Amino acid sequence: MARLQPLTLALALTAGLFLGPAPAVPAAAPTPAPTPAPSPLPQGDQPVHLDPAGFSSRVDNPYLPLAAGSRWNYTASGVDGDVRTEITAGTGARRIIGIDTVPVRTVTTDSGGGVLRDATAWYAQDRDGNVWLLGQAGRDYVEGVLTGVDRWEAGRDGAQPGIAMPAAPATGQRWRIAYAPGRAEDTARVLGTGQHVSVPAGAYDGVITVEESSRLFPGARIEHWYAPGVGLVQSQAPGDGDRTRLVAYHRP
Repeated sequence: MARLQPLTLALALTAGLFLGPAPAVPAAAPTPAPTPAPSPLPQGDQPVHLDPAGFSSRVDNPYLPLAAGSRWNYTASGVDGDVRTEITAGTGARRIIGIDTVPVRTVTTDSGGGVLRDATAWYAQDRDGNVWLLGQAGRDYVEGVLTGVDRWEAGRDGAQPGIAMPAAPATGQRWRIAYAPGRAEDTARVLGTGQHVSVPAGAYDGVITVEESSRLFPGARIEHWYAPGVGLVQSQAPGDGDRTRLVAYHRP
C-alpha cells in the first residue's frame, strides 16, 4: 500500500530505535549482508529523466495496487489509545513532469478521532511495472492545531522522483524512494521475500519486507511488510513492540 509517511512514523517510534551497539560477532562467523540485486533503479540524488509516454496512471503492481476507490485501514496502539490510519486511492489525475498520476490520500487520527496528519501522494507506473512516487503534500496537527506543512514535487526545487515499489522486488535490492533536498531523502532495501504474515485483516503468503530509512533522520529505520494483491499490511520500527497493522481492506 501507499507508504504510511515513514518520516512521521520514524519520529513517533524514536524511543524504539536507539538500541545501542550490537554485540561483537566473532570474525570467523560474520553475518553476511544481503547482496544487492542488479538494478537500474535510481539511487541517492541521481537525476532521472522520465518519458511520459512510458507511463500509465493505472497502478496494478501486485505489491502496490492502487485501483481507484481502494481503501486500507490500519491501527497502531499508543500510550493514549489507538492511532488509526485510512489510506484511499482516488481519481482525478494530477500531471507532474508530464506524467498523469494516481492520488493517494492518507489520514491519521488519534483515539478521539482528531486528525494528526492529512497527506496526499502522487504515483504512476511505468511500462516495466515499477511504481514511481512523483510528489507528496501533507499537514500535521496537534489537538486540532496545524503544526507543520510539507510538500515536494518532482521537477521543482531540485526534487527528483523515486520508486515506491519495483516491478520485481528481490532480496538486497535498493532504491531511492524520494529526493527533495532537506525535505525528503528516503531510501529502501528489500530484506526478505516469500514470507507469511498474519494481521487482523487476514493471513498472507508471498509477503516481502522492505526497510526504509532517511538521510534526514540518521539511525531511524522502519520496516514494512507488503502482501501481493493487497499492498502494505504491517509496519514496525526494528526493536519496537508496537506495530501498525492492516485491519480492513476494500477494493471496488
